[in-house]
Amino acid sequence: MGREYLDFDVAVTREGQGYAARVLASPAGEASAPFTLPFTATDLAQFMVAVGPPRVVSRRLVPAEARVVDVKEYGRRLGDALLGGDVGRAFRDSLAAAGDQGRDLRLRLRLDAVPDLDPVPWEYLYDSRLGRFLTLSQETPVVRLIDSLERPPVVTVDAPLRVLVMVSSPSDLPQLAVDREEQLLRATTGDLLASGRLTITVLDDATLTGLQRALLDDYHVFHFIGHGGFDQQAQEGVLVLEREDGTAHRVSGSRLGTLLHDARTMQLAVLNACEGARTSGRDAFSGVGQALARQGLPAVVAMQTEISDRAALVFSHEFYWFLTRGLGIDAAMCEVRKAMAVSDEASEWGTAVLLRSGAEQPFSFTAGAAAADDCPESRLESLYDAARGAIKADAPATALPMLEQIASQRPDYLDVTQLLERVRPAVQPEPATRPETVAAVPETVAAVPETRPRTRPVETGPGPSPTSGRQDRQRRKRPIGTWVRATVLVVVLVGCWLAWRVLPTLLQKADPLVSAACGSSAATPGTTDLVIGCAPIAPTVDGSFDDWRSVPEHDVDAAVFGAANRRAGLTGTWQALWDGEALYLHAVVTDPVVTTAEGAAAQWWNGDAVSFEIGPDARALSRTAALRKGQDFHVILALRDGTDRRAAADVNTVGPSPKGKPVFATGAERPEISVVARLRDGGYELEARVPWSAVGRTVAPQRGDVLAMNVDVSDAKGSGADWTLRTMLSSNPQRTGPNQPLPARWQSVTLGDSG
Repeated sequence: MGREYLDFDVAVTREGQGYAARVLASPAGEASAPFTLPFTATDLAQFMVAVGPPRVVSRRLVPAEARVVDVKEYGRRLGDALLGGDVGRAFRDSLAAAGDQGRDLRLRLRLDAVPDLDPVPWEYLYDSRLGRFLTLSQETPVVRLIDSLERPPVVTVDAPLRVLVMVSSPSDLPQLAVDREEQLLRATTGDLLASGRLTITVLDDATLTGLQRALLDDYHVFHFIGHGGFDQQAQEGVLVLEREDGTAHRVSGSRLGTLLHDARTMQLAVLNACEGARTSGRDAFSGVGQALARQGLPAVVAMQTEISDRAALVFSHEFYWFLTRGLGIDAAMCEVRKAMAVSDEASEWGTAVLLRSGAEQPFSFTAGAAAADDCPESRLESLYDAARGAIKADAPATALPMLEQIASQRPDYLDVTQLLERVRPAVQPEPATRPETVAAVPETVAAVPETRPRTRPVETGPGPSPTSGRQDRQRRKRPIGTWVRATVLVVVLVGCWLAWRVLPTLLQKADPLVSAACGSSAATPGTTDLVIGCAPIAPTVDGSFDDWRSVPEHDVDAAVFGAANRRAGLTGTWQALWDGEALYLHAVVTDPVVTTAEGAAAQWWNGDAVSFEIGPDARALSRTAALRKGQDFHVILALRDGTDRRAAADVNTVGPSPKGKPVFATGAERPEISVVARLRDGGYELEARVPWSAVGRTVAPQRGDVLAMNVDVSDAKGSGADWTLRTMLSSNPQRTGPNQPLPARWQSVTLGDSG
């Protein structure tokens, strides 16, 4: 079933102050043309948002049809730029020549000389003349070519395809989800395991020592699932394995390649770690994926963005389904993309990156391996049984993508429709559990002990295991279920452009993006109390709170009123971001008794609320300087009734007091401030978008500007006529009642580059 390809090799190189596209080899000969990247950094960031996963309905930025149209337009612009002029003519002539020979044409892209263009989503190339995306057809796959000093022999595979999975979840880093991922893994690959096409061995020991020992046995695919990052000092990518004591061990791609190099049957690596394929922008082989391919691994697969659970189910199953039927990896990737493209209207099919180090296919399947029998209903049965098991285990978020996939294929399958109606309302947005970015200096490969590694096969039966032993430390260390995300290939680089919405990334700090959102740095702030990071892509005020997961937190814990009446456990944290349009604020309040605000908007601070004073830089003012009319404001984000997601905003302005000194005296509800609150166990959480115009700014702030600002949490007591303030906490211990109208006593906050 393997396709025979002719190669169209294109290298993008620097030419003066710009770029050039050069055809190095093709059926039509060589050619060259100027290349201009048709996107700004902001365009690319918006594009990655458009193709990213709609986690829940409320997270869709635009309807599905519009998302697909956007993808086509971006892909067309990229295709027109790369395949224009003489390069385009050579491509069309090469297609014709390949057709005359009964072959297909593989576009191999070389970015060695321009690693700064590695983040561009080349997999979405759209050919206007063909009227289609290149990667959605086996006739025109797109791969990224990496030079390798060695060409290992092609491996013949007689079923099963053997996969070694390493799951690394160090005890001193955020833990990865376990049960949900394990059930998705079993549901996804259960039919392939049962048919004998595939075996999965999970490495119990997620250390370099354990991996070295495991590689003495023969495996065809290596999957890493865990944390990854980019070490700025060493300028190389790292994966985070474990030490013998379970703590983090940073390992560079070159060191990992040292172990994989001698595993002669190993032909493919799948890296499920954020930034696993990121390069330094100067050395094209500094990324983990590039380093592995450079050392001779024939193929590395990774993702440019997160993908949804639904897409994960499709990708992981179809990827192995096509590989184990004898398709070359280039063609198999095209088929997987097509399966994803037709399974939903979302555009997540283009996020996979295929790095190749040679022209030969990594696997050669024997006739027996490629002709194994199928059971058409087996996958649906596996998904259905696992979904029912998840429902019984009170895990609706695990069951939902399985049921949705069954319904997309067979809407009348048993009671799937009824189960979907039951599960969907129970699924709420949840924090992402994908591997996080960890930037650190790689450490030395550990010495090898004499013991063999512990490995175990993944059970083939669907559904939860009654004897999974989830309480022991090894089970916690090695969340088997996260392997499905590895199969789904959630790695990389540009992916973190979307993923900035759930964690800060190095791309957030890229000057073009920051400049577009927050302007050029125009001020030298000097010393301030706090820094608020720029938001190149603004948080969405929708009550999911995913956007804030790794933005730095600040405490709201100083009791500045009613300290003696403070309830046990009352505390809060706040986070903020900004851009040229608005200030964005997120707060989490632990409050044993939630009491909503009553009465006039100007007095909402008496109820359960998060409020903040804000004004221009006040560091040069005297300690007794009064409030500045039209410049200082008191913003109140208040809970307004007992239902979830209900909140409102008020802005109190400066007015005279009976004693003649300016105070915050008047206010009204301000609908232009978007605010959403959600009740949670032991308190509440809220986020808000405050346009700068709502706090007196007629000109957008610039990086380096300084604000005077406090963040406060109010806790009310009583209700109705007895409703009043019980305790107030503040981020600023000096923010007492008498000091509220003294801006020089407020905290100083710099509007900075990154969060």
